[in-house]
Amino acid sequence: MIERDEDTFAALREMAEDIHLVSRNHNDELIGIEYYNNLQVLSTEELDELVTLWQRKKITCRKEKLASQWLVLQVLMLIAFAIYIGWLSGGITGTISSLIGVIAMIKMIEDKRVRIARRNLADASRVYQHLADFQQSQR
Repeated sequence: MIERDEDTFAALREMAEDIHLVSRNHNDELIGIEYYNNLQVLSTEELDELVTLWQRKKITCRKEKLASQWLVLQVLMLIAFAIYIGWLSGGITGTISSLIGVIAMIKMIEDKRVRIARRNLADASRVYQHLADFQQSQR
């Protein structure tokens, strides 16, 4: 008889249900990777629940990535409008200053939110795939 490890199920479930979509600790290590070795102690029902939860997290992370990319697109449209207004009112000087602002703002947005959303999606996909592969091997 296999001894059940409640920590494995509880930790992977807690990560999947985390509302912050973060899957890394302060050392930038994927949380729960140490529990991959203990998946064999999970019952079929627990494994099914974890796969479902991680699939939901993956979908939520994908939506967050799309939302962050949509924000960048909206900022680009706003900046394009500002460049047009700068061109009409300030000529070349207004346009150049608007372009400098555009570059700075895109860099700021792209560096932070989109990068984090991409990483969270990749992490969620990785954990989901690992759980799904383990589930397939158990059947």
